Amino acid sequence: MEVSPLDVATLSGPGGANFRLFDAITGTLQLERRLHAQEYGRNANPLHLGSHVTFGTDGEVYLLSNGLVAQRLDTATGIAQWTWTSQDHLSIATDLVTTSTALFVVAFTRSTTALSLHVTALDPQTGSVISTRKVPSDVKEHRNYVVLRSFPENLAPHVVWIENGNLRYFKLTTELDTEVHTLFSKDSAGYARIVDVGLSPSGSAVAVAIDGSAVVLRLFEGTVMETSVFEPLIDEEDELTEMESTFVGSPGETAGEVIMGRVYWSHKINKIMVDTLSSMHDTGTPSKLSRNVVRIPFDTSSYGIIVHATLSRSTSRSPPSLLLTTTSGTVQLWDLGSNPTEAWTREESLAAAVLSEFVQLPESQTDGIADSDKAREGLLGRILRHANDSQNLPRYLTAFVRRFLTGSYASSASDFSSSKDLVRDTFGFRQVIVVATVQGKIFGLDSSTGSIIWSRILGLGWAAEVGASVVPVKMFVFSEGATGGQVVKTPEVIIVAQRRADNTLVDTVIFHIDALTGASATVENSVTPQEDSNGLLQGYDIVPGPVVEAYLLSPTVGSSTSLGSSASATAVLLFDEFLQAYLYPSTPDTRATLRELRPTLNFPLRSNSEGVTRVIGHSIAPHYAGEQAADDHDGERGYVAYATWTLGLPPDEVVKTMIPQIRGPVASVGKVLGNRTTLYKYLNPSLFLLLTAPASGTTTTKSCGLYVVDGVKGSVVYKVSLPTFLSKDGRLGKDACDIKASLAENWLVYQYYDPDWAGAGLSKGWKLVSVELYEGAGIDDKTKSSDMSAFANDSVNVHAYEQAFILPHAITALSPTSTKFGMSVKDLIVASRTHQVVSIQRNLLNPRRPHRKVTNEEQEEFLVTYEPLVGVDPRRVLSHNYEVANVQRIVTSPTLLESTSLVFAYGLDMFLTRVAPSNTFDVLNENFNKVQLVLTVSGLALAIIFSKPMVQRKRLKEKWY
Repeated sequence: MEVSPLDVATLSGPGGANFRLFDAITGTLQLERRLHAQEYGRNANPLHLGSHVTFGTDGEVYLLSNGLVAQRLDTATGIAQWTWTSQDHLSIATDLVTTSTALFVVAFTRSTTALSLHVTALDPQTGSVISTRKVPSDVKEHRNYVVLRSFPENLAPHVVWIENGNLRYFKLTTELDTEVHTLFSKDSAGYARIVDVGLSPSGSAVAVAIDGSAVVLRLFEGTVMETSVFEPLIDEEDELTEMESTFVGSPGETAGEVIMGRVYWSHKINKIMVDTLSSMHDTGTPSKLSRNVVRIPFDTSSYGIIVHATLSRSTSRSPPSLLLTTTSGTVQLWDLGSNPTEAWTREESLAAAVLSEFVQLPESQTDGIADSDKAREGLLGRILRHANDSQNLPRYLTAFVRRFLTGSYASSASDFSSSKDLVRDTFGFRQVIVVATVQGKIFGLDSSTGSIIWSRILGLGWAAEVGASVVPVKMFVFSEGATGGQVVKTPEVIIVAQRRADNTLVDTVIFHIDALTGASATVENSVTPQEDSNGLLQGYDIVPGPVVEAYLLSPTVGSSTSLGSSASATAVLLFDEFLQAYLYPSTPDTRATLRELRPTLNFPLRSNSEGVTRVIGHSIAPHYAGEQAADDHDGERGYVAYATWTLGLPPDEVVKTMIPQIRGPVASVGKVLGNRTTLYKYLNPSLFLLLTAPASGTTTTKSCGLYVVDGVKGSVVYKVSLPTFLSKDGRLGKDACDIKASLAENWLVYQYYDPDWAGAGLSKGWKLVSVELYEGAGIDDKTKSSDMSAFANDSVNVHAYEQAFILPHAITALSPTSTKFGMSVKDLIVASRTHQVVSIQRNLLNPRRPHRKVTNEEQEEFLVTYEPLVGVDPRRVLSHNYEVANVQRIVTSPTLLESTSLVFAYGLDMFLTRVAPSNTFDVLNENFNKVQLVLTVSGLALAIIFSKPMVQRKRLKEKWY
């Protein structure tokens, strides 16, 4: 990338295949041109090697692509005015250097042991070769050189490189006839590398010695010189010899002035120290130095390790600013004045979220006091409790008046969001959203404000010594109740992560986190570590290898087994690559839960053996001799999964993904029709979705598969073949089966692209299919699928209603709404590629919509005549005029109001809102006339007050007379 005062020029793609020119002020794309096809791009390491763009003295643009081709481009038309191609295909050009007389192409030719420098001078107007020279050099790596501009600017630039520990430089003239000079190292250890801190156009760079010391290089009046040295810093409290560091630079206030710095940071002292040198070159004076050391607080346990840093200055009189990026995706800007202040912080890792779950907040401490506890408290305890409750009286009165005047139930969440305590609001709108990112950082977000409550970095454990990455793969929420044999007073989150070390070892780690504070939530009598000395969250090494699958084991979900209070603990069940079972936490209570639920546990896994793709169902059995022996192994490898059924797929079809059914409360097991008959829902809790795609290189199958499979015995309940999306050359691409699907209760929704438009009644475009599964063969045929055994004869006795609709845009994610009791209608929330989040009404996707005029009975069911196109109603666009880009997943959560559901969409952007699919039937309407109600009640109260004495006198007289 190259920046001029008016334009920004970029090269992207393999070998610099694509050129783009943007306006530097507005960001408008002014010009775009493909220099070569992507497949002809030259592979290089690093990727940017061999591509370069620079502006000429008159504003023209010079491009270098594939390490061989240089050309001059007309920025008005995008036409190449001339093109030059190197004839030496063994060399790779790395830089273009412009002067008023020549364009220099700097290239390197690899020999058996090192790289040699080769420079070609071209005519900027015609592209003809003026001169060429192979410079005597012996460079070990491409990064060990830099091109320095001279000060004053009318002098020739120089190429500086490291050779045998010494600095060598070569002056770029049109004839290329100058000699190579050597700047010997003042330190016997020699130089190791050259760092370009962005000041090479000003003639400055940093040379780092083998021992870690560094000097500032400056090209002044045609001579490369060492102007200053970054001496090791020693803090008053801590010695910084072991601190990591990086180098930064920025232009100064006046011409010829540069500011260079070395940024140190440490895990132990949580501090950044910036050692800056300000260098000024005047006529006749090579350098005037001023040094400044700035100390900045920096929490590495929250932000990670600094990856990049740079200096910038907004105005000539303002102090420089330090911009930092870290391994956790944090971007920070610090003003380096006399009192350093943090200007802003952005958590860019939130743009790479991979997991997210809602966590319900607990009730306030006073609201949660049981009646038995209140009965046991004495007079003093009651007085103290009432005194403590009175602190919230002003806030309660303010909230009551606001709700009364506005009539908006949304004000309930805003009243509690201002509170520092994380407590549940009146309607349950305020929740904690726990988000895990691909960088291994976990966030707790406030759903009412979007602010970050807490953030933690997942520690590497033993792999910190060799280098590794921790990627979250599963997230489970432990609600308040019994977990691992102890009572959980606050909600907790379990994160299952894969730790991939740089030495190729892979194992599985569990992180147990308090959802309200982000602190480690260690289970009693567990060996789970808390935090290391650096404040990083360390996990529990549970599986010495990759994990195949992980599930939440709870006796209240998907189980008809009745457990006693001593065996009602929630746990996480994991399986390794040998299908051995692991429990976390592994306690007597969780092992009792597993023992009681084991006969009802069934789960599918994909298998690819001997080139055949299959889906295999599994159950669990004791691995050792009997149940007691399995328990004696503390729940680790005491149980193993074994195959119970196999679903074979065609040999040219592979499994793409398996999508579990969305679980939730079911309010009704049937749908009453307008003629008073009933369709009974097919409610099988063991169903899951299976999506397949054609195998690579296949020529026989050109379709994708969608299966609804019973996870207990492998029966296919519903199956459909969908067309593939082919590229322009007729090949299957990575998006050949771009299918989005969701299954909740008996409602299946999926989207695909139909490229076939030939034939009557067919159209080309994105199709959304709605399917409803019902029991039996028709109306009033009830088989009690929700209570039936999976091995009963009628377990797959099901019929389906399905209907396809046309969508104007592709969608990237979809999910139905969810409510507390499941009574509200389930709307479909979709995220489109037009960067919108839209709610589609359930009745519009009813597959029983007639293709004719509706009858009176159908009107009672709120059915409408079928129309193929489901347009985007602007009133149903949840994101309004905001763009929510590249949404990967949509998560919904119920609230305490049955009518309202929370919707959270995340991807490149994040978006949260509330929806009420059946309207807010459980709260008063905002337009309700509260004043009239108050006046009516007040009038009745006054009438009672005045009439009560009259009635009493009348009754008294009746007793006398």
